[in-house]
Amino acid sequence: MKASQSEYISYTQLFLLIFFFEIGSAVVVGVGNEAKQDAWIAVFLASLIGVALMFVYVKILALSSQSCLYSGLSSLLGSKISKCITFLYVVYFIYIAARVLRDFIELVNTAIYPQTSGEIIGILFILTVMYYLYHGLEVSARSLIVFMPYIVTFLFLIVLFLWMNGSIDINKIRPILADGSQPIVTAIYPELMTFPFGETVAFLCLSTYVQQKEQLFKICAASIIVSGMVLSFFTIIKLAVLGVDRSSIASFPLLSAVRSISIANFLERLDALVVFVILVGIFIKVLIFALAALKGMEVISSIPYRFFILPFGGILSVLIIIIADNYAEHIQEGLQFVPYYIHLPLQYGIPIFLWIGLWAKQKLGGKRSEAG
Repeated sequence: MKASQSEYISYTQLFLLIFFFEIGSAVVVGVGNEAKQDAWIAVFLASLIGVALMFVYVKILALSSQSCLYSGLSSLLGSKISKCITFLYVVYFIYIAARVLRDFIELVNTAIYPQTSGEIIGILFILTVMYYLYHGLEVSARSLIVFMPYIVTFLFLIVLFLWMNGSIDINKIRPILADGSQPIVTAIYPELMTFPFGETVAFLCLSTYVQQKEQLFKICAASIIVSGMVLSFFTIIKLAVLGVDRSSIASFPLLSAVRSISIANFLERLDALVVFVILVGIFIKVLIFALAALKGMEVISSIPYRFFILPFGGILSVLIIIIADNYAEHIQEGLQFVPYYIHLPLQYGIPIFLWIGLWAKQKLGGKRSEAG
């Protein structure tokens, strides 16, 4: 399966796509709360697990002639079984895209438009995603180059204003390792190793967009580590401003932290800075999941993926409404059910099985050739 219409992205664009994909909704809801004041340590260690997982993904590409997850499944399991598993991934990516978008809708309803229907916000967002899907991943990747300076500036200003406001109290993240390493392990497994660092399985379905793959692992690993460092840093900021107790109960911790800014009774209510950063991350995340699902449908049906954009938009519009009755139920489902029964099998189980299977197939094929 090749990228349609000769669409390719550069290493820089790939780096930015993975970076924004990783920080996307993780910045919205906060991560690693089980580790309390050591959450920042748990986040960074989980990013290293994400790098190890990416190594497995890249090995799968190498063993399946540097194609993609779907081609690897077909190479190992044959057409019929691979199509069944591909459809499973299609459903998975659509479901996770709906969960991510629901996070954003709740954020916007809370921070900016409390009187606006969440369904309207979601539908407008989906229409924008559909527009970008039609024009392809290359267009979206180029857009990130334009947005990057603004994102860096806004993140810098958030930290600067929190420091100027005197909101940052580093003592709130002490003592380090007060309860030993067990809370960190609990935070990493399964939450952090699946969300957000395990979700890069979506890129395994889109590897055809990268024309040169010699440095693929280095670029992906660097992006994951940088995103892990950024998430770890803002976890420290969040804890240093809110403290462990307030941070653990806040629906949107970073937003709550920024709302504490009030400089000379003039510079305040800087929610828009946070929302803009999150908007870009959420958009990229939904787009990547959507494209991974659509490419799966292309493999199953042998019909160009753009044919499925409209039905996909309709399904996603319904899912964001019925996925949970309220935000508390949405979060509970995401913490108690999704990591164990959905993320772990599809992010770790099947790819590791595929890696071992392709490796064994290659070794056995080599021995038969030598014997022949």
